Amino acid sequence: MAETNRRWSVGVLVACALALGAGAASAQVRATYLYSLSNFVGPFQYNGVHVNVDWERDETYLVYQNVVRVFNRTGMEVFSFGDDLDVGGIVDAAADANGDVIVLSYKQGPLVTRCSFRGVPIGRIEITNLPAGETFSASRLIVRNGLFYFADLAASTVTVTTPDGRCRQRIDFRRLIGAREVERAGAEMFGFTVDQDGSLLFTMATLFRVYKYSPDGTMTFFGRAGSSPGRFGIVAGIATDSRGDVLVSDKLRSVVMVFDKDFRFVSEFGSRDARTGGLIVPDSLAVDPENRVYVSQWRRRGISVFALAFD
Repeated sequence: MAETNRRWSVGVLVACALALGAGAASAQVRATYLYSLSNFVGPFQYNGVHVNVDWERDETYLVYQNVVRVFNRTGMEVFSFGDDLDVGGIVDAAADANGDVIVLSYKQGPLVTRCSFRGVPIGRIEITNLPAGETFSASRLIVRNGLFYFADLAASTVTVTTPDGRCRQRIDFRRLIGAREVERAGAEMFGFTVDQDGSLLFTMATLFRVYKYSPDGTMTFFGRAGSSPGRFGIVAGIATDSRGDVLVSDKLRSVVMVFDKDFRFVSEFGSRDARTGGLIVPDSLAVDPENRVYVSQWRRRGISVFALAFD
């Protein structure tokens, strides 16, 4: 416990120093608008939809009105399923390494269902081996490095399982951050992602912070409230690109900010603009292997896709 506390204290000090601007400036990142996710009728007009990217097959998954929708690399819908599944309300879906689609839903409690790539149910995945006294709940699912990461955003917990549902780790971030601080601020996780190294990153809007939980148990954070570039208004979605940069959406400022792997501010893109390429209340984020950024928005703006370029 002493060693854990020491790592936490050192991590916080390092993160705070970085957030204050320590270190040299990083190379700039530019974002160019490409397209919006669409079908043959036109762009989808979704509000605040969570997006998952299948890195193996270069496809994008999202859930809207209890239907799992699949898009190809050009942003066109190629398949959908779910309205005839007996799984209750679908809240998230992601593809595993074999191409199966893992569906997270609620029907008198949480259900995890393995489906074929065509949406045909293969079987239920029972979550087992939970710590004594713990129950399973989740609102987000990410598949990464052969593991399933189930995040309960409201409770600020993450359950990490093997593909057959055996719990490998249960993390209570309210406890790690400090329950009193979290409760006083009314904080809960907004955005959540897992990078390629297995680190867990999430945002807490009312604390104006981004947190990173590394595989070795070290936890760091950065962020300061404000309206200038690099400061946080209402942070929401989070994702990482191929270089390890951290992308954070800000609903209030209507921008996506880019920080390098050491949490130094690099650049930002977007503005409160209803024209093509602008952003209106950006929310969920995802990045694919080619560094295309998927930005979910509100006001029926759907999901805009941007290409990142590095100077």
